[in-house]
Amino acid sequence: MKGASKTSFVGRVVSSRLQRSLQNGFTLLEVIVAVVIAALCLSALSQVFATGVRSASATSDYMRAMTLAQGLLAGAGIEKTLSDGSESGVSSDGRLQWSLTVAAEPVEEGDALIKPPLELKRLVAQVAVSNPGDLPGAKQRNVELTTLLAVPRPLP
Repeated sequence: MKGASKTSFVGRVVSSRLQRSLQNGFTLLEVIVAVVIAALCLSALSQVFATGVRSASATSDYMRAMTLAQGLLAGAGIEKTLSDGSESGVSSDGRLQWSLTVAAEPVEEGDALIKPPLELKRLVAQVAVSNPGDLPGAKQRNVELTTLLAVPRPLP
């Protein structure tokens, strides 16, 4: 009888372990840990995407500023006569403030009796990018392009 009781006890232990292992599912602790890990991963991914969007926006603003500055230099002296001084304006959306400065470039002419028919003008196009969402103390992005342009001398 003693042998039979040991066998039945061992059989019951094995069958109860087998029943527990056959129950598929997760404990509450395992579910909570899985949810926390998923939340951390999603948080990290959202920060990566937000950084990418900010970076793309900054690149777009920079390209718009460069295009505007190049357009200002290309149109100088063509759309209207070129005279020394400065003019400025704002883009249609108000995010780009620009200025175009024209000044005579000093050239060493010496004691020449005949002056060349052209003189050099220094053109400086400056474009400042401002975002409405930026804080007041935020660093402003600026683009400055400079070129020299040969223009006919005014007649005496």
